[in-house]
Amino acid sequence: MKSKGFTIIETLLIIILISILAAIIVPRFTIGSRQAKIQSCEMNRSIINTMVETYFFTEGTWPVDSLDDIKTNNNYFPDGIPTCPVDMTSYVLSASPKHRVSGHREGADTHAL
Repeated sequence: MKSKGFTIIETLLIIILISILAAIIVPRFTIGSRQAKIQSCEMNRSIINTMVETYFFTEGTWPVDSLDDIKTNNNYFPDGIPTCPVDMTSYVLSASPKHRVSGHREGADTHAL
């Protein structure tokens, strides 16, 4: 009488194949996710820099480095200023170059891969 089902060798081969696929797919997913967060951070910086310039041209003065002026004014960010999606920190204006969001790409706080 012939038994129906998988042999131990067939089962081991399936487990090995699934493990190989997981070893290939999981790192690609995590790298892609990190790159998306970095690109989102760069986009947030660009938008905030545009709003800082708009604030200057509208109000005649630059906002404070903590961006509290823009945070409290609904004309610029009605839903609030976004935080960095990589490390969830708040954006601040840097001293050099003046009136630009501190870079997560430049300096010690880099998110570069």
